[in-house]
Amino acid sequence: MRRQPSDRSIKILFASSGGLCAFPGCTTQLVQPQSRALLGELCHIRAASPGGPRFDPAQSEESRNDADNLIILCPTHHRLVDQDPTTYTADSLLLMKRRHESRVAAFLSSVAVELTDKQATDLSRQVEDESVDFAVVVALRKELAALKHYFPELVPISSTSDSTRTYLRGTIPTRRGGSYRVVATLLHSMGNLDAAHATSDLIHKWKPRFVLVNGIAGGISRKDQGFGDIVASNSIFYYELSKVRPNHQEHRARQFQADPILVDGILNLTDSTWRAHLPSRPDGKSASAIEPRIHVGPIASGEKVIASSEAAQELRSLQRDLIAIEMESAGVASAAFSAVKKVGFLTIRAICDFADGKKNDMWQEYAAYSAASCLRSFIESRPVSLSEGAWPKSVASVAATKSRISIAQRKKLFDELCTAFDMEEFKNLCFLLGVDIDEIPGDRKSARVRELILLFERRDTLHVLEEAVDERTR
Repeated sequence: MRRQPSDRSIKILFASSGGLCAFPGCTTQLVQPQSRALLGELCHIRAASPGGPRFDPAQSEESRNDADNLIILCPTHHRLVDQDPTTYTADSLLLMKRRHESRVAAFLSSVAVELTDKQATDLSRQVEDESVDFAVVVALRKELAALKHYFPELVPISSTSDSTRTYLRGTIPTRRGGSYRVVATLLHSMGNLDAAHATSDLIHKWKPRFVLVNGIAGGISRKDQGFGDIVASNSIFYYELSKVRPNHQEHRARQFQADPILVDGILNLTDSTWRAHLPSRPDGKSASAIEPRIHVGPIASGEKVIASSEAAQELRSLQRDLIAIEMESAGVASAAFSAVKKVGFLTIRAICDFADGKKNDMWQEYAAYSAASCLRSFIESRPVSLSEGAWPKSVASVAATKSRISIAQRKKLFDELCTAFDMEEFKNLCFLLGVDIDEIPGDRKSARVRELILLFERRDTLHVLEEAVDERTR
């Protein structure tokens, strides 16, 4: 296991940086003065592992995480230097580090902000870069229309050769100062399958800190919920997995926990002005300071459009606290959990029907606007620490240069993994590669092999997997 930097080394490094990003011209404070939220990220000057930017095989294992091989940057500039190692070479980063620390030593008599033990530990564990704060996924055009209405800052960006999807992006200010960088995309089709593919593409391209699902959902209780009410997930209940026995079906549902910081943010959302910005209700009634209401709880996600109260109540019997039903969040959550660095996620939807025989489209547009208006208020409330800095200019060009495996190579690797390893050996392989087998979706070995290949392809470290197979088959 790779040795992490010691807390003492981190504190020395942080003090030498003056609590500021070391990138020339960047003034981002690495710990927010009021919230004390940690924003800084460790960047290895020479990568800590093979395949990383600027990796030097001649470097000793002990020196990889020494303070001399580390520089603290804000998320934006961490991503920039790691995605463009040709420009930001090891020598240029060493020079950047020395100049920054010299400036700090010359102009600061003491460090303005201290780093706590917990923050030092958290910082030492960071190995991946971040740039986009929030990525928003919607499934329907009416949901995208509502999102664009409340987020006029989001504008389409030109597509690149490395992506088949269209993205909108913009900078969204918060009510307490500062802003977030936000990217949004519309799924090609409804359902968890395309949601998983789209989220994987989105994470690969933009590396968001958090992914948000927004749009409409079916409610569970006409008594306790109303049209347009917000349903936010504390977890996602994927109910489709089961085993069919001769006399019954054995459910094997999977649960995805939403990001606790985001859940806390929606639970403590005190701003009610988002309700005043809603369009007219289809029934002619007016919104109030407390309606539509916000419900937080488990949301069921599957592959079916449910228009049966019996089917909805059967799902509720499997998850008693269920508040809504929809078709995309499990795919988004699965992709977020399977990323190289887990991405936090949250679903914020609004009720358009109650998944029963009275289901129709009458409330869909109103619910889409309710969900988007609430999302705007949520982001403006600044639920997580800010990451400042300009958009990296090299994102598209660098992403396009990533190596791609051919269909023939992928098939060869897939076949070799399927035949060279039985299930127990496959689990051992995942352990040695540092991959949690429980985070690789699939009931059959072949499905897990496929997902493992995709995971290493997203990491751009397929050579590591190929080497493991070669060693096994020699």
